[in-house]
Amino acid sequence: MTEERLVDNLIRNYDKASNNKLYIEGRNNEVVTLDLEDTQSVYVWDCNNLNLRLVGKCNHVFIYNGDGITVRIDDCVSGVTCMNSSNCNILINVVPTYNIEVSNSDKINIRSSFFDTNIVHKSVEMNIIKSINCKVSEYYNVNDGMLSRWHCNYFNF
Repeated sequence: MTEERLVDNLIRNYDKASNNKLYIEGRNNEVVTLDLEDTQSVYVWDCNNLNLRLVGKCNHVFIYNGDGITVRIDDCVSGVTCMNSSNCNILINVVPTYNIEVSNSDKINIRSSFFDTNIVHKSVEMNIIKSINCKVSEYYNVNDGMLSRWHCNYFNF
């Protein structure tokens, strides 16, 4: 009986997550604003020079194969994932208490007024930036080189 409930719960949650995905694919040199609900996840794929504003609280943000992307995130439930991207800015409005994962990416800036979060990273060159009113008060550079293993740093500043 317990296994059946577990499988049913897994299927129900998978269906719910699959039905609430928003894809932004192949958009270049554009400005896009999305109004979101906390059950919706945003997938940004193969975009260049995209300025994306996510209004409201979303579930998760995925950035893949991007170059020159700026994402402004009002709030998020589970986290942000950035893979195989370069020259990207992730601007977070609410202090992130969720996980952020970055891998195989370079020149990534993650900016918030404060941090209270785990950042898992592999093969990256990125800056974790604390700024208030556009004035940088602290930053931490992570450059773990290509072909590195997974690392997890907790940022609280």
